[in-house]
Amino acid sequence: MKSRKMLHRVFARSVTVALALGLSFGLLAAPAQAESVSEAAQKLLDYDAKGAKPSKVYRIAYLTECGQNPYCTARRAGLQAAADKYGFEFKRFAANFNPAEQVKQVQNAVTEGFDGFLFAPTAAAPSCTMWKRHLVPTGKPVVSLDLPMCNDADYSAGLAGTVTMQRQAYYDAHVMNAFASCSGPCKAAAVGGFVGSDLFGFWEKAIQNGLAKYPNVDMVSDQPANFDPRVALQKIQDALLAHPDITVVVSSWDDMSRGVEQAIESAGKKPGTDVRIYSIGANKDGVAKVKAGIYNESTVLLPWEESYYAAVALIAALEGEPINGYVNEAHLPRVMDGPGTILITKENADQFEPNY
Repeated sequence: MKSRKMLHRVFARSVTVALALGLSFGLLAAPAQAESVSEAAQKLLDYDAKGAKPSKVYRIAYLTECGQNPYCTARRAGLQAAADKYGFEFKRFAANFNPAEQVKQVQNAVTEGFDGFLFAPTAAAPSCTMWKRHLVPTGKPVVSLDLPMCNDADYSAGLAGTVTMQRQAYYDAHVMNAFASCSGPCKAAAVGGFVGSDLFGFWEKAIQNGLAKYPNVDMVSDQPANFDPRVALQKIQDALLAHPDITVVVSSWDDMSRGVEQAIESAGKKPGTDVRIYSIGANKDGVAKVKAGIYNESTVLLPWEESYYAAVALIAALEGEPINGYVNEAHLPRVMDGPGTILITKENADQFEPNY
């Protein structure tokens, strides 16, 4: 029985790796790349399963890009859970998505002499410079989370680990899945985050990759909506007024998708049926709407696990067992012991339990 369960987990991992890297959508990735990602994730999970008490009470700087929103709140809760388990102390430095502010906070954290750093980049390029110029010279371990940096697809050599999900392959998988729902010619609309941000860059490239793969999809409206449901409502209302035959909307955040839903209803159409909604987050509200057939799919984000396991990776490094690799959040237990995929649909929503 134990061996059968192990085989199931190995198979599920293989499926999720393929999904996360875009293999199922015809994107190229070397098999060795997927294998190394799984090894890093397993190494981290094995360390956490041991639950060994650290040799001292470590002081950790949490250099976060975050402001105040549900995602950031869930991530802080995950960090606190890790602190409760491993007995470390942490201080939060919140840049509120401002790279200039994060530079100051990184410099301040360095002067306070922390034992290690959890670093969530505000933006890939300036954060790479911050890491190399200010954090590397300390000689203390740094684990990054949330976004890749330094023009690397995921892990940057020299870090004690990277724990993230939001990279190009993730957004490609989401958009490709939405566009694959069009069996023939169809018109689509999109709402994304903040113009100029790395996430918006991933999002726009994913849309272009999707259109190249599915030429039957006509993207008639592609607008930033700043993760705000009120802005999304206005953008999709305008899109449906100009193009009442839109049948697919892709959104990069469940909360923003509430505005998409409202816009579709105000146009006299049924969300999830007349106009399909493909969202991102798989939070409690998003999964409930997937179950209700309002959203056709929501792609998993794991803010709690992101900070929890990033903190575990930092403790492991401080205790002489660094991960030194990329941990894809799709390999973490909430996905692997549940649906085995990051794409949550009505068919598998009962197997996924959101925690934010």
